Amino acid sequence: MIPLLAKHGIRWIATDEGILSQSTQGFVGRDHQGLVRNPSHLYRPYKVREGEHELGIVFRDHALSDMIGFHYQRSNGADAAHDFVRHLHGIRAAIPADEPALVSVILDGENCWEHYADGGVTFLRSLYQLCTTDKQIRTVKIGEYLENNPPRDTLPHLFAGSWIHHNFAIWIGHEEDNSAWDLLHKTREYLKGKEGEKGRQGDGEKLPGPLSPAPPLSHSPSPFARAFEEIYIAEGSDWFWWYGDDHSSAQDALFDYLFRKHLQNVYTLFGDQPPAELGRPIKKHVQRLMHTLPMMYLDIKVDGRETFFEWSNAGRYRCVSERGTMGSNTPGSFSDIYFGFGRSQFFVRIDFDQVARLALQVFDVLRIAFEEPTPCELRIFHPGKAMQNCTWYARGEPIDAAGRIAIGIDRIAECSIPFDLIGAAEKQHVQFYVELMENQQSRDRAPRVGNIAFERPGADFESRMWDV
Repeated sequence: MIPLLAKHGIRWIATDEGILSQSTQGFVGRDHQGLVRNPSHLYRPYKVREGEHELGIVFRDHALSDMIGFHYQRSNGADAAHDFVRHLHGIRAAIPADEPALVSVILDGENCWEHYADGGVTFLRSLYQLCTTDKQIRTVKIGEYLENNPPRDTLPHLFAGSWIHHNFAIWIGHEEDNSAWDLLHKTREYLKGKEGEKGRQGDGEKLPGPLSPAPPLSHSPSPFARAFEEIYIAEGSDWFWWYGDDHSSAQDALFDYLFRKHLQNVYTLFGDQPPAELGRPIKKHVQRLMHTLPMMYLDIKVDGRETFFEWSNAGRYRCVSERGTMGSNTPGSFSDIYFGFGRSQFFVRIDFDQVARLALQVFDVLRIAFEEPTPCELRIFHPGKAMQNCTWYARGEPIDAAGRIAIGIDRIAECSIPFDLIGAAEKQHVQFYVELMENQQSRDRAPRVGNIAFERPGADFESRMWDV
């Protein structure tokens, strides 16, 4: 790849810090708290070489990139900008004063702003103002920086992978991905066969190679040019983003149909019948349910200890990315949310990527927030620590709920809240989410988009659940 890019005038490339970690056998990476090991080796440019060809390369800070892409949308724009700059100062303090620090923040430029209240305007204006007035920060174009600060270190090996989880698993490996690639390959081979037939007939028109641009349709309206346009469309990576179980949307069936339609068009352009397999959907898995629902009343001892049978009939939300068009490279702290109810109590259990009391050490507040039937929330301050305390809020105002809420944080986090505090009557809809706060900023939310929804059970709940 490096010779190909260099031959076409590319001077530098960028990818994720996970690729650097793999390329250095973990010398650069993050610990269990998300802190960078050997930070001076992340925040610098490198050279990569293959044969006689050489490129510059930088590696993005995926935590900061994901804060903009996935988390700051839930914060006040100006506060989020100050938090971002605070992180930059933390990076500067972690690197020897005589070494320059290049912090690369890179993300899909168009996708995240629709999730900000004002399209990200307040955040971006505040961030630019802070960066241009802070004497320790200088915004730079990567190309200009590399001209003035040529990379000193050369990576002996560049690990192959994308900037999402430093692999290609989103696009290859799943049965659906493999089927789509196989159909694309067969269609391209069919087109090459047609080119061979044309050559034997003495026509000099040649089919473009795999890296050649498709001829403009306006100048070459031949079936070959039009067929290769269809091939190039089908080779776009976004089709394979939606195959497999990594991502899903309400348009999965439409995307599947359009991908196969482009391949079918290659055959019909030559008057041939497309293979029957192109008429069958590739997408076999239905859209993932956001969460399951409770099956029975729960009897929970709120102590923070993991007791399987207490929660075996609970609803469950698995914490994965719901942002279909974007892939977060920073794993969240939450792993699973279980929820359910007794006759008068709402129960929630929160599992983390490690023991809850340890996972919560770096956060200031754990929120359990309800958006329906009325806006209210439980804020647990200093969760998992000796000074842990909590406050119940209704419509933003603190309410005395002493002795009515039970909290247990040990291996897991558990909580019991009376339905009358939530304001939910029988058979009334309830929507909630959980969120982690640090420095008054949202660090993780489950679900990241939308809420977990259920209905408070009525008197006939058990009889309905047993009615087979």
